[in-house]
Amino acid sequence: MSLRTDIHTAFDAIAPATGGMAERVVETARREARPHHGRNRVVVRLRAPLSLIAVFLIITAVAAAFVGGRFIQQWNASHTVMPAGPTQTTTLAQLEGRALRLPVFQSIKDCHDGPYSPDSDYGSGPLYATGGSASRTAWGEYYYNVFYTDKVIDGPILVRVTDLYKPGIRLRFVGPGAGGPIVGTDVVEGTTYEQHSELVLYESQAVPTPLAGWGGPSRDHRFVWDFLIGMPLNASGGTGWQIDGPGFTEIFLAC
Repeated sequence: MSLRTDIHTAFDAIAPATGGMAERVVETARREARPHHGRNRVVVRLRAPLSLIAVFLIITAVAAAFVGGRFIQQWNASHTVMPAGPTQTTTLAQLEGRALRLPVFQSIKDCHDGPYSPDSDYGSGPLYATGGSASRTAWGEYYYNVFYTDKVIDGPILVRVTDLYKPGIRLRFVGPGAGGPIVGTDVVEGTTYEQHSELVLYESQAVPTPLAGWGGPSRDHRFVWDFLIGMPLNASGGTGWQIDGPGFTEIFLAC
């Protein structure tokens, strides 16, 4: 054995055991010497997606609010009941709701014809009426009459006619313009008609001149309506006419 070997042996015998400390120190030094770029890259990779997610969430929230607002507006619009405008149907219902103000007389002496137009037709305006020929059936007698006016009337015109001496008797209309409840049927000159308790006139249904057989006005007028009115056989012959339109009520008596 050499002297060098003996010295190392003696040193190992008196030195405390390191338990691999040297190797751990070396490994620790190596780890500390490694660059930190790898960890930084991980942090950066995490931070960038989080920012994008936050921006995306904000955009999504704004878009959802906009779309939701539009949806709510459309839903409300589709489920909101708008108030009804002044249609012809509602206007007619309002006219039908007006009470009849026609008189009932005990004697023909109490009735006074009129009023009359300057052309000696029935009415004080805006509507006037003139009579024509008649046709008799088993039910009663029908008259081919005409209404006319020169005034533009915005809406329907409602005509109701009652017996002046026999309460409860209403004259009936058949053919064009007849409206209201159906109260019967009759055959007039070979044609079967439904009888109605009202006559409803519209400006769009006016004719330039009355048909043949109808009584016509003595001169031309802007709006002319032919109509056929029936009087039952048990009627007295005296009639009261109430004409209701938008903004007016007109009454005339035919005794």
